[in-house]
Amino acid sequence: MYEDPLDQPENTPVEPTPPMPLGKVALINFGIMFVYMILTATMDNSGSGGEAGLASLIFDATLLTFQVAINIIGGLILLFTSQKHVGRAMLLSGLLVGIIGFGACIGKASMY
Repeated sequence: MYEDPLDQPENTPVEPTPPMPLGKVALINFGIMFVYMILTATMDNSGSGGEAGLASLIFDATLLTFQVAINIIGGLILLFTSQKHVGRAMLLSGLLVGIIGFGACIGKASMY
């Protein structure tokens, strides 16, 4: 008759939860925001005065709103799939991009 040893684990080891990819998602979002803020800042140096700066701010704010909306919608969609951790990271990253991006727009407006 075969007997199991007493020191056998009763449960199988639990798989570790995947790490939250907030850093990668935030880095990608801040990179996108940085690129279009730099592009709009270099385009308005044509010497046409404050009107070009205002157009740059409106363009930045529009692109920022689209980026935040895409992050929130994508995050909500992924939140109800098997990739919940990516959805949470997109929601948090959208919130951070919104707060920091609109603060950057206000800072840019104070230069004009």
